[in-house]
Amino acid sequence: MILGGAAMQAGKEGKVGRKRKTGEYGIDIFMAWCKSCGICVAFCPRKCLDQNEEGSPFVARPDLCTGCGWCEIHCPDFAISLREVAGGRAQAEEEAE
Repeated sequence: MILGGAAMQAGKEGKVGRKRKTGEYGIDIFMAWCKSCGICVAFCPRKCLDQNEEGSPFVARPDLCTGCGWCEIHCPDFAISLREVAGGRAQAEEEAE
């Protein structure tokens, strides 16, 4: 099988058309909507979230967040959202280009 163009490029770089998120992200938890199910904590691949003694989620390690959105996607109550922090690394990189 002959690979050309994008397929060969994908082999060299790993993924085509995907840019890794490098910004700083804020995680907002709307406690009025949250039922403390722990799904956001369980799905966070970087372990940014944790639960307090009552089981309510909180942002324990915000610096580890990559903005993947797994917490936001899996929350059954839409009680968590992500936002890119203005002036974060991603904005600084865009201005440098």
